[in-house]
Amino acid sequence: MKKSLLLCLTFIFSYNVHSSEQVCSKDMVSSNAFNNFILIQEQSFNDDIKKVYMHIESKDDYINNNSHVEFDDCGALLKLRNNRIIKTRNKNHVLVVQVNTVMDKNDVNWDYNMTFKMHTLEQGGSAKNLMIQEMKGKFLTGSDGKINKAEDTSNIFVGNNHEFGRSVTEFLIDDKGRLSESKRVSTLKNDNVNTVYNYDSQNRLIQTSSGSTTEEFTYGNDNRELSSKKVQKFFTTETTTTTCNNWNKFGRCTNAKQNISILINGNKGDGAHIYKHLADVKYTYVY
Repeated sequence: MKKSLLLCLTFIFSYNVHSSEQVCSKDMVSSNAFNNFILIQEQSFNDDIKKVYMHIESKDDYINNNSHVEFDDCGALLKLRNNRIIKTRNKNHVLVVQVNTVMDKNDVNWDYNMTFKMHTLEQGGSAKNLMIQEMKGKFLTGSDGKINKAEDTSNIFVGNNHEFGRSVTEFLIDDKGRLSESKRVSTLKNDNVNTVYNYDSQNRLIQTSSGSTTEEFTYGNDNRELSSKKVQKFFTTETTTTTCNNWNKFGRCTNAKQNISILINGNKGDGAHIYKHLADVKYTYVY
């Protein structure tokens, strides 16, 4: 789930020879599963997945998200395409936030580009750009084939102002081979983030936490993920709860509901305002 799919890092695989004659060793499949957890938070279902499509849409036009991911015969991510649009309306204008992400495998590493755009649409139809961020980076692997670092650069434009940033993210593992922490160090003031990953006794991810964001996950007795809850605190508090309703035979979620609640504190003694949105989430899988 969690905008795609979540990882229980227990790797029990046998050798597989697929139709393309590619031999997938245990170490190769294990490394691919670990990398997919970092790249897209993909859960290991021990199925021969080739493509995943995800669509999130609310009837009030608040959110529209389309994602497409492809894997090779041994489970390595080949490419990702994601487009996310958020529209917030008030009396005078519509605030539009659009995020486009492109990721492609490049030999043993992954290149990615992300564009973040924020603009307003006025009542007369005119648009005003507020902010643009263009990020370009690479996920890097170590000698064991597992991702251990990411490097990226950013160009941020706000009005006539331009700011350039460079960052490095390190990925740490615990004594069980699970991702335990990511440490992001950036030249940009508000871009330094440490994220901690917590697991239960069955090696299932149950929580991630950083300075402003916490996400929690619940599971059923059959190990299927039931729900996730994400809380982001900035100048607003946004809570997103995603609950799966249907699964395929491998335990992958096929349909879910997403409840989004946004809390905005009032100014000068005004009470807080809460805005709620309901979205449908649909996953399509190709084997």
